[in-house]
Amino acid sequence: MIVKRFSGRTAEEALAMAKWELGEDAIILSSGKARDHWWKFWQSNFQVLVATDYPRRNAATAAHEAAPTMLDTPRSADVAPVVQVGGMPTPSPTRETHAADNRLDHVISMLEGLGQRLERMEGHADDATAEAYQWLFSRGIADHWARKLAESVRQYQEETEADFEEAVKETLLERLGPPAPIALAEPATVLFIGPTGSGKTTTIAKLAAYCHLERQKSVLLISTDTFRVAAVEQLKTYSEIIGVPFQVALRPQDIPQILKDRQWDVVLIDTAGHSFNHALYMSEIRTIAEVSRATDIHLVLPATMDAELMCETALRFGDGLNPKICFTKTDEVRYPGSLLTAALTLGWPLSYVTDGQNVPDDIQVAFGETLVGLLKGGD
Repeated sequence: MIVKRFSGRTAEEALAMAKWELGEDAIILSSGKARDHWWKFWQSNFQVLVATDYPRRNAATAAHEAAPTMLDTPRSADVAPVVQVGGMPTPSPTRETHAADNRLDHVISMLEGLGQRLERMEGHADDATAEAYQWLFSRGIADHWARKLAESVRQYQEETEADFEEAVKETLLERLGPPAPIALAEPATVLFIGPTGSGKTTTIAKLAAYCHLERQKSVLLISTDTFRVAAVEQLKTYSEIIGVPFQVALRPQDIPQILKDRQWDVVLIDTAGHSFNHALYMSEIRTIAEVSRATDIHLVLPATMDAELMCETALRFGDGLNPKICFTKTDEVRYPGSLLTAALTLGWPLSYVTDGQNVPDDIQVAFGETLVGLLKGGD
């Protein structure tokens, strides 16, 4: 028994290939749209599943099997009639051969049913994966990650019968791990780093308001950003509105003196934004992390960056610091697939996402539901 699948650009092409290789007597078990490569969902080839109990006869054999002639041999229940085939006598079919034919028909019938079931299962799986891929890719997730996530989403749905949104959430959590916000159970010294204009100062103000006003923690704000015009005044203004103390460290070496008689549950340290190509600034960041004995370092990246630049920036800023990632300005892009592509590529823990300038409202912990909500965008 030979069972084989043939694919072609049209139904006629697929059938012609099957007949050429397996012969005219081959049986078509199933047919339909080809799904050899689920990621090429825009193609619509045709495929047939074909079975035969013997290989295709060549031309010489076919010529010898022309029109048999019966000989005058008496028939009996025990002696099989003889037919003349190409000058060579061969026995005609007996009850045993008819029984074998019946068994063959039964096997073919079973294979046909199995082929149809496999076809439906394969089609359903490929359709589900292609739909998941299209949904993820259309939201800005890079092609190779969209393919990996789509396959994981389909498998999760098959195993748990979860809906699509739940499957996407669990798949992202499995890949990214649980969120990593500031742990307030113990005193925390939190350092914020990142490129110019990423939103570090506003993010610090939001977290200061949350820690002090909602969690009733004592908070100290420290600014080391003496480069940017009015940067110190901006954070000082926030501290006055929130009702927490504020200090300026003109040099990294001033931070230990500020923290000498520590009285605060949470210390949030702002840094100046520079290009990662600025070697002196990158060195200063590491000095601040060391002298402050930071227990938490958050790399702040805007969602408006493309994924490749995010990854390069993160690797340069985070070298040797093991930071968490806080994504900002997600309200400025419709589908922030780039940030998820970067997060998946880096494999670093996520802490927060921010989606506006309102203090303290426009900040959320990077839970799975939050990430799915970002992907859904305006849907």
